[in-house]
Amino acid sequence: MFRIGIFHILIAILCFSPLTFVSAADSDGWQALRRGDYDLAEKVWLPRAQRGEVEAQLFLGYLETMRERYGAAARWYQRAAAKGNATAQALLASQYLIGQGVDADPVRAFAWYELAASQGHVNAVRAREATARQMTAEEVEAASRLVEDWMRDGPPTESE
Repeated sequence: MFRIGIFHILIAILCFSPLTFVSAADSDGWQALRRGDYDLAEKVWLPRAQRGEVEAQLFLGYLETMRERYGAAARWYQRAAAKGNATAQALLASQYLIGQGVDADPVRAFAWYELAASQGHVNAVRAREATARQMTAEEVEAASRLVEDWMRDGPPTESE
């Protein structure tokens, strides 16, 4: 019979689980969101997002999406995406793809997916490929030039 000691289980948990340390305020914000208390969630995370914390900006993008305030969600995703957050880049790309909170723009969608994909975001890779199949060769070329510009100069911090 195979026996695993508690020590070995703890080592396995530490080695194979992502370590995320959550402060009480973070936990309160997430709990509020789960309860549907959007005002409290915003109260917890807004000051951090305004200070430029990427995780808080991403959180507020989620929050605004849940409130169905897609324009506000896009603005928060844009801020986090411009700082290199691959999840925010992929979510913003999806908004551009379907025109949710921003004007529909497959070129920008492809470009944001490309930035996220370049960081290993697996869903962005798939979405970029699916988006490219629906675009003309000229649109793909325009998106590729846009990505080159963003890689050189940095992505836009606000929707254009």
